[in-house]
Amino acid sequence: MIPVRLSRSYLCSCLARLPCPGEHSCTLAGAIMTVIARLYVIRHGETEWNRARIIQGQADSQLNDLGETQAAITGEALKAIHFDKAFTSDLSRASKTAEIILQHHPDVILVKDQALRERFMGKLQGTKGPANSSEPSLESSEAMLERSVGWYNREIVPYISSLTDNPDGRCRNILVTSHGWLMSSFFKSMIATGVLECTEELLGASPRIPNASLSVVEYSMVGSGSERRIGSTVVQYGDDSHLTGTQTLQGNADMDALRS
Repeated sequence: MIPVRLSRSYLCSCLARLPCPGEHSCTLAGAIMTVIARLYVIRHGETEWNRARIIQGQADSQLNDLGETQAAITGEALKAIHFDKAFTSDLSRASKTAEIILQHHPDVILVKDQALRERFMGKLQGTKGPANSSEPSLESSEAMLERSVGWYNREIVPYISSLTDNPDGRCRNILVTSHGWLMSSFFKSMIATGVLECTEELLGASPRIPNASLSVVEYSMVGSGSERRIGSTVVQYGDDSHLTGTQTLQGNADMDALRS
């Protein structure tokens, strides 16, 4: 169903660090692993609709003051990372988050893509839950997942595959800003199908993805010769530890509305 040919890898604890280090190889059970890329996926900062628990979907709500502060703190935490590519949902709350983060990286081109939008909530947008999960104007969860996986196969898989014979050996870094429900759906599906490796402890530590939280996927060359393959490991998921001292919402009004 998902045409991804990145094989599974094993979690390498010595690589689970936020920056991309100059030396990025380790050995696990006799296998040499070299990190070739990291994908940094960030949920947008807080909006007033988040705070008021109004269903947003694809309504173009704006970051509030705290949301802009969260984005700035995230940008400060990531400023030492050299980003090679950047993608964002074209909705303002996500694109503004990316723009604030990229103030530390002025040479990086930000690509806006509708495929990274939140689930379309139809007539429920602008209302409060509980809501009818059978509302006909809702985008199906399958359609949302198809959008995100299609984007990944179009933008990320070819780029990662092109790095297998990278002559300079430098770890490439990709920034993505998107939305909580889409991110949660994407990661859980890719982990369940074995495209991404992730421990149950890491996935369960953040059942909801907070505003401005960070999820990181590491892509590693594993093995040698004819046994070389690309492994993909989630090493951070819904991590908002960089926002310590700020107020963060743990819920998601869109998701909660349909579960009430």
